Amino acid sequence: MVKINCLGIETSCDETAAAIVDSEYKIISNIIFSQQRLHSPYFGVVPELASRAHYEKIHYVVDKALKDFDIKKINLIAYTEKPGLKGSLLIGKIVAKTLGYIFKIPTIAVDHLWGHIYSVILTEEGKISFPFISLIISGGHTELSVVKSYTERKILGETRDDAVGEAFDKVAKLLYEKTRNKIFRYPGGPVIEKLALHGNPKSINFPRPYMLDSWDFSFSGLKTAVVYYVNSLKSSNLQHSTFNLKLIYDICSSFQEAVVDTLCTKVLYAVEKLGCDTVCVSGGVSANNYLRSKLKSLAKSKKINVYFPKKILSTDNAAMIASAGIHFYKLT
Repeated sequence: MVKINCLGIETSCDETAAAIVDSEYKIISNIIFSQQRLHSPYFGVVPELASRAHYEKIHYVVDKALKDFDIKKINLIAYTEKPGLKGSLLIGKIVAKTLGYIFKIPTIAVDHLWGHIYSVILTEEGKISFPFISLIISGGHTELSVVKSYTERKILGETRDDAVGEAFDKVAKLLYEKTRNKIFRYPGGPVIEKLALHGNPKSINFPRPYMLDSWDFSFSGLKTAVVYYVNSLKSSNLQHSTFNLKLIYDICSSFQEAVVDTLCTKVLYAVEKLGCDTVCVSGGVSANNYLRSKLKSLAKSKKINVYFPKKILSTDNAAMIASAGIHFYKLT
């Protein structure tokens, strides 16, 4: 079979990315331009700003990915088709289609969530056996599924409201509004994780919704519980100055504990019900070290395998899109 060298393009949200990956799971280049600074003042992604930033940076990012590789050796271009911000997705699609037309290279549209699954497969160089349980956790998505092959998966459950990463962002925004402490910024996940290291995860008993009565997730209730807790402090005549570091640490630690407990419980429930002994966790929130440590510990006690992507592949990237594109292209 002819070796495939795939140029991947990812512009679904707030990362402009391009990468070259071959059919032997080798990442030749992986360029990511993050828009975090652009969106940080708003504590979330502004779609209009995101699409404009993609427009301004996409050619630079693609050129850099191709800098040391002859484009004539590219025999496939993969781009993110969905889900994502419409304007942002369009930028990537136009560039991919244009390059494909000019250089007579076939193009393939890739589902962004399949891309996240491939971030783990790419990390493990295709050594993961099927079927396996997949947990995708990011700022825009929370999905539990069973992956039966390189191109087939069955969705078990999704979020009914806020995605897990979105919940982290909203709690960080809430704490900034109450404390005016500039340590809180977008994205909120890494900030809360850092502060949680110094807190007591058992200090506040935040709720864990939909634990075993549904495959689905819900994080809006947990977020609301944090709001009520913080507001109850305010109603007790506590001013911003009383949000001392210990209190901030405990809120962050207890919130993170509730999220991680929910995710771990769901994953182990799926493992038990479906009889799978392998779990793959992907998406931006999969970079959380506390989640990684706790789930690995639980997996060891249950004698199951759990895999995470490399940190650089946890966030949105084009290498995962290219890898997914290669496998789906083989079906055509």
